Amino acid sequence: MENQPQDLPHLFIVRPAPEILLKASGTRRRFEQALRTNLKAMLKSCGIAQDMDVDEGRILLRTDKREETIDACQRVFGVASLAPVDRVVTGDMETFCQTAKDLYADEISGRTYAVRAKCIGRRLFRSPDLERQIGAALNPFGTVNLDNPDITVRLDIRGDKAMFHARRIEGQCGFPIGIQGKVATLVSGGFDSVAAAWYMMRRGAAVEFVFCNLAGGAYERSVVEIIKTLTDRWGAGMEARLHVVDLQDVVADLRAHTDPEFWQVVLKRQMYRVGCQMARRTHCDAIVTGEALGQVSSQTLSNLNSIDPVADLPVLRPLIGFEKRDIVQLTRVIGTAKLSEKVPEYCALNRKRPAVKSHIGRLDREEEKMDSALLDHALQNVRTLYLARLTTADLSRDYVLVDKIPEGAQLIDLQDEGDHEQWHAPGARWYNAGSLLGEMNRFDQDTVMVLYCGQATQSAVLAEHLQQAGYQAYSFRGGTKSLRRLLETPDG
Repeated sequence: MENQPQDLPHLFIVRPAPEILLKASGTRRRFEQALRTNLKAMLKSCGIAQDMDVDEGRILLRTDKREETIDACQRVFGVASLAPVDRVVTGDMETFCQTAKDLYADEISGRTYAVRAKCIGRRLFRSPDLERQIGAALNPFGTVNLDNPDITVRLDIRGDKAMFHARRIEGQCGFPIGIQGKVATLVSGGFDSVAAAWYMMRRGAAVEFVFCNLAGGAYERSVVEIIKTLTDRWGAGMEARLHVVDLQDVVADLRAHTDPEFWQVVLKRQMYRVGCQMARRTHCDAIVTGEALGQVSSQTLSNLNSIDPVADLPVLRPLIGFEKRDIVQLTRVIGTAKLSEKVPEYCALNRKRPAVKSHIGRLDREEEKMDSALLDHALQNVRTLYLARLTTADLSRDYVLVDKIPEGAQLIDLQDEGDHEQWHAPGARWYNAGSLLGEMNRFDQDTVMVLYCGQATQSAVLAEHLQQAGYQAYSFRGGTKSLRRLLETPDG
């Protein structure tokens, strides 16, 4: 990489995770190749031009953007650390000492420092000699502290060429995504399932995301946005797909025919069945859940023991021993916490006295009361979304606009007052934009709202705003005229 074009001015030393370096030579080469492939994919997705080479297990990376490269490499699993190179110098000991003073004299002033040198390949210098002489050259400017320095000046030297760097940025370590096969992760949009998926990605597994939709389009839109954020930021190395399975009819059947005490556990068993079916369809070796022991009623040891037998694949639980606060903190790092905060707990069917203990036989008898054809139908009508291809416009078009009024929905009229008085839908509540947003916190998140206005422009904007705040809000496609036409037809 000696003759690099001027449009790639930033050089970095990228070190793979120690676990990669410990592998047998053939396995190590495969893992390192996967890491380079995933790094290139991440940099390309961030609009960063790059060129890379391999040197004694390290990756020498040149790019056209410094800070953006640092951020991107920190989100590639398998990277142990990243060091921005301050200067590359060819010369002798005197040249190296002068370079160290030019680069770091001001930075170490009034602070402690250490010098660390590493010679690679053909050796013209000894590392201890370099450390002593460069350390002595810097001594007038700072204080040596070899145990816990404020600044560590590092030199990587091959022959008579030295790369100087003093900033080592920690990566996520782990393994490159894709080298450990695939898993199907059940996701709800909450903190736990996102964190569980992230941990599996960090250990090198590609993830197929399986979403059991319990509450319609607004809920789906929230989950799509959350999982897209996760995969856009961290998913270099895999094609991110979200498989949407509509379980609303299954939940209605469960509510109608089974004991409310066991709703949570029975629902979880249905989800496990969905997860295993989707895992087999997508050639995954296990299903993954975000369960943490005792966090909610369905996650006690007794209930987990009653749920597991319906799974015919291994069930992996990366978070089983985690505290909730640690999970939430991780999602802040991931970048999805604020989105997950707005997602209601749709799977909490019984908030009063759900069972914390159960027996397999009793749950089998409860499930016999249900119509198994409903779950089969749901699995026959799975929709698969390719998340990298979705745009903001797609989210608005596919999840905000409706051309039917869901049963039990509350209509919200956003017309001017005069137009409202001239005509409005029966039972509609009238708001202007300001009053609607001002009273938003008083709305029930379980109530479906359909907004309408003259041309469906303002209603679409406000419906999207409400969805992002966690409400089930939609805009009627075509505006007031289309809604009036629907309501005044015999079947409307």
